[in-house]
Amino acid sequence: MVDVGKWPIFTLLSPQEIASIRKACVFGTSANEAIYVTHNDEVFVFGLNCSNCLGTGDNQSTIVPKKLEALCGKKIKSLSYGSGPHVLLSTEDGMVYAWGHNGYSQLGNGTTNQGIAPIQVCTNLLIKQVIEVACGSHHSMALAADGEQYYVQLELQCQKLLQQ
Repeated sequence: MVDVGKWPIFTLLSPQEIASIRKACVFGTSANEAIYVTHNDEVFVFGLNCSNCLGTGDNQSTIVPKKLEALCGKKIKSLSYGSGPHVLLSTEDGMVYAWGHNGYSQLGNGTTNQGIAPIQVCTNLLIKQVIEVACGSHHSMALAADGEQYYVQLELQCQKLLQQ
C-alpha cells in the first residue's frame, strides 16, 4: 500500500479506497488536488481542479474521486505535476498523456490551448518507449528507454534535448 497518510486531502477517502492505491501524486498550490492509480489500474482524481488539472473535461472541483476512464487500464508508470499547472504521466508501454495549463505548449499537443482532459503527447514520442516523465512550471520532459531526453517548452512539438 502507498503511504498517503501524510497528505490531508486523502482523509476524504475511505479506508477501502486508501488500501486500493498503487501510485499517487498530490499537487496544487496547497496540495489540494490528487490523482491516484489503483491496483486494478483504475485512475481517479479529486480536489480543486485548478486550470483543469483534474482532467475530467470540466472545471468542476470535487471531493468525491472521479474516474478518468480514458486512462483506466493503461498501467500508469510515472506521474508528474508542473506548477504551470499541468499534469503528465507515462504508461508501462511508453505512452505519454498530458493535460492542464498549456500557455507555453508544455502539453506537447502543438497548441497553446488548455487541456481539459488527458491527451496523448507528441507524435515524435510515439516511436519512443518513455520510461519517466517530469514537469516544471512551463515545460515537460520525458526520458526514453534508450536514454534520450525530450522536452516541450515554447516550441509546438517535442525536440530532442540530448542523447546519452
